[in-house]
Amino acid sequence: MLTRRHAMSLLAASATAFAARGAFAQAKGELNVIWQAWPEGHVTPIFNKFKELNPGVTLRDERLPFAELFQAIEVRLQSRGPTPDIYIADGPLTASYAVRRHLQELDGLVDVSRYTKAARDQGSFRGKLYTLPLFSSSQLLYINAKIFKEAGVTPPPADVNGRWTWDQVLEAAKKLTDKGSNRWGLVIEQAERPYQLLPLAQSKGATVIGPDGLTATGFVDSAPFIDAMRWYGELYTKHQVSPPNVFEPNLAQELFATGRAAMFLGTNSNISIFGSREGLDWTVAAHPYFADGKPVTPTGSWHVGMNPRTKQKEATEAFIRFLAEPATIEMQARLRSNPPVIRSVWDSMSDVLNTPGWKIMRYELDNTAVPRPATPGWREYEDILRISIREITGGADAGPRLQRAAKDIDREMAKYRS
Repeated sequence: MLTRRHAMSLLAASATAFAARGAFAQAKGELNVIWQAWPEGHVTPIFNKFKELNPGVTLRDERLPFAELFQAIEVRLQSRGPTPDIYIADGPLTASYAVRRHLQELDGLVDVSRYTKAARDQGSFRGKLYTLPLFSSSQLLYINAKIFKEAGVTPPPADVNGRWTWDQVLEAAKKLTDKGSNRWGLVIEQAERPYQLLPLAQSKGATVIGPDGLTATGFVDSAPFIDAMRWYGELYTKHQVSPPNVFEPNLAQELFATGRAAMFLGTNSNISIFGSREGLDWTVAAHPYFADGKPVTPTGSWHVGMNPRTKQKEATEAFIRFLAEPATIEMQARLRSNPPVIRSVWDSMSDVLNTPGWKIMRYELDNTAVPRPATPGWREYEDILRISIREITGGADAGPRLQRAAKDIDREMAKYRS
């Protein structure tokens, strides 16, 4: 847990980094910000540093829990008023906000070349950057070393050069599953969510949405997409190596943390979660892929948007520039333990990001990471696919189910075609 003393030491250390960049042009004004209600120690040090550098700005931040965040932002933006001046945005919603003119273009305000391609792509729409990447995410295959050893199964190495295929994962999962002990061979953290599962289809060569960002038919119901989802559904039905109806990420994490899962596919945040579990003997490996395809990994996380109708342009632009500073990005990465979105911070944080897991993630972000598709209708696309995937894990035939999903998505996308 981040203590107050630790947070203060990070602030002190970052002061030198900010000073090295030279003095900021101090802004003035009142800034209204909507942010997610993360733990106090993950947010307050960042905001305090901005206020320290810009004493002429009054920062009024509203921190909302995840369950309320999206609806609150939607209501405020739909009023087309000047506030919030700044708001936190889930990366794949960039296109939706941009097409409805809720975002100010950021090209020219920040140095976009600093950012990793995946982060830049997630924050862009029609070739322009509209949301500023705050940090990123990646995936690892977590291995319970004790279970593997007891079962006499050799685990994959903590190295991308030893990356397993999905068929290797399945074969190992069959040997590691023990229903009598309520132990599963493979648990997926986000078992119904496109963020985690689209890379299965993409590994087989599927394009997950049309080039217009609005067409699902011919893509969501393509042969490689169906093949990948059929294979995925059989983990739960035919092979029974994955637990049915475990769609809550916290429950999936707990299965691995308590020794009831031999393998766990999950986000980078689990490094700190499992690292704090006493007695849990675990290691990591690279995200699997299909042998007839290529490695593809999920990525993308929280971004920040600027209201184009703000009346506090000076203060708002100052906040965006502050968040884009390498020193701020490093500070945020140390506070929340998420992959940095610019390459230089990986080097400046080499004291932390030098473990096998972080080395794998750096490779993935440079080589295999693909953000969620840029579409104004991401929320509709995601919701329809989530229901479809859930039903496929319950035994629905992937072919007809995805054909219906594609038609449903196309129907929902119609409102964005005008």
